[in-house]
Amino acid sequence: MQTILNSITWRKFSGGFLTLLLSLTLSSPGWAKLTATADRTVLDSNETLQLTLRYDAQVLTSEPNFDVLQRDFKILSNNRQQQYSNINGRSESYTDWKLTLAPKRLGKLLIPSIKFKKDISNAIQITVRKASPSNATGQPVYTETMVDKSAVYVQEQLLLTHRLYTSIQLTDLSIEELKIPGAIVQNVSQNQFRKRIGSKDYIVVEMTFAVFPQASGKLDIPAIAISAHQVANNSQNSFFRSRGNQLVRNTQSKVINVMAKPAHIAADQWMPSSQVQLNQQWSSNLDQLVVGEPITRTITISAKGLTGAQIQPLNLEPSSDYKVYPDQAQLDEQVAAGGVSGIRRESFALVPNRQGKISLPKISVRWWDTVHQRMQTATLEALELNVGPAAADSTAALDSTLAPIDMADISPVQSIEQQSLLESTGASRLIQFSLALNALLLALVAALLLKRPKVATRKSANNSQTDSPRLKLKQQLKAIEIAAGKEDLAAVREAILAWGRCAFPEGKIKTLNEITQFCSESADPQLWEQFKLLDQNLYTRESSEKADIKLLINILKKLDTPAVKGKTSTNGLKPLYPTDNIG
Repeated sequence: MQTILNSITWRKFSGGFLTLLLSLTLSSPGWAKLTATADRTVLDSNETLQLTLRYDAQVLTSEPNFDVLQRDFKILSNNRQQQYSNINGRSESYTDWKLTLAPKRLGKLLIPSIKFKKDISNAIQITVRKASPSNATGQPVYTETMVDKSAVYVQEQLLLTHRLYTSIQLTDLSIEELKIPGAIVQNVSQNQFRKRIGSKDYIVVEMTFAVFPQASGKLDIPAIAISAHQVANNSQNSFFRSRGNQLVRNTQSKVINVMAKPAHIAADQWMPSSQVQLNQQWSSNLDQLVVGEPITRTITISAKGLTGAQIQPLNLEPSSDYKVYPDQAQLDEQVAAGGVSGIRRESFALVPNRQGKISLPKISVRWWDTVHQRMQTATLEALELNVGPAAADSTAALDSTLAPIDMADISPVQSIEQQSLLESTGASRLIQFSLALNALLLALVAALLLKRPKVATRKSANNSQTDSPRLKLKQQLKAIEIAAGKEDLAAVREAILAWGRCAFPEGKIKTLNEITQFCSESADPQLWEQFKLLDQNLYTRESSEKADIKLLINILKKLDTPAVKGKTSTNGLKPLYPTDNIG
């Protein structure tokens, strides 16, 4: 009896063991099999197919290389699913990769064999037919492509509009990136609206692009794919909508004729735009201009159909009546359904050199009118400004109000009352001696006072000689501070060089290094270090340390220069690093 029980137990154990062993064997890579299936083999060019690649085993991390598909198909999605089951002693284990493919061309296409580990899938032949554009209108989903011009000039704006019409509910809408060789592309608007066509109501998704051709000739605008998923019928009234079939629609390709710039127009005047305007603003009231005090003038150029980078910089005429310190231009853009509008702002610190009336010339900007096909000119009219005297010029008037009283007409003689008193009273000799001594003291005081105007005049003359260089130094330091406040290192450097030429007129300063040769030994190392950092920040990209402009300005303010002393310095120092030149 015990032997029969042991035999039954062994049979159950061995049967279960063999079943387990068989299931493990079937699910092992050694017995794996790789197969490929497609949900359809004939489709239109604006349709997709689903490719299923099944591997008869569990795959946790790796996956096949699908790059071989990208020759003829776009891989729109790739989802992996795993399945394992054991029903009535029969086990099944596999891994599926489900790929949504869109054909890239018409004709006979081949889904090639795909290799994974030691297995190779079967190949599948696909036939792609051309979708009939005549049947587009009236279909539940179709596209429309429009351009505002069939021909444009080089760098002129072309508006390209793609529309997707749908009479069914879609979700997860996506559009392929638009890339046009030889052109700059900018997305300017995306809009959605309803439109009734025939007896159907459509939702229209409109996408507009601004295209700027960069070379003359033929510009090929390629078709791009717009994809979405149809909302499943069973989820119309459900809170959570499930995705149905994926739909792909291609836009139409276009060929645009790009004309070259007219030969008679200079390159620095080529601005193809539908409208160009000039505006200006001042940082303070023009009635309060003073010699040596800066005022900021900001000129704004706005151009429809151009980017900010396409707007040409202003060309200002120099003048001996004022100094101009330009700031770095600011570029901006505004986008709307009508396209791109470029904005260029140029700011200038203007410092009058003299009082009285000074004239600012007319500013003109030449541009190509794309509406009337001719050159136009946008202008700012000339200005005449009244400049008042600098604050330092009032010193002479102040000195004149404080000048000593002229004592030339004061005589140390006795008054009539004193003479009559002496005669009438017969003053004694002591009184007469006292009066004589007082008269002598008065004469001495008068002589000293008569010499004072000459000294004051000499000092005033010396001051008039030194006020002008000091005023110029003050103006240059102010210009440095203005440029530093705008973080324009190039303007800071130019203003420092101008300060150096004013501070050391005998040096004929041309480089920053030359300025350090005239400075005191205590300030020279700090000044050299900041000058070196300034040039590194300007001309190299490797410098991580920034120049301390505030420290640099404080050093310049404290320097004892010849312009401050009122005499020429003769104790110039040799450069610390004569082999380096940072100017």
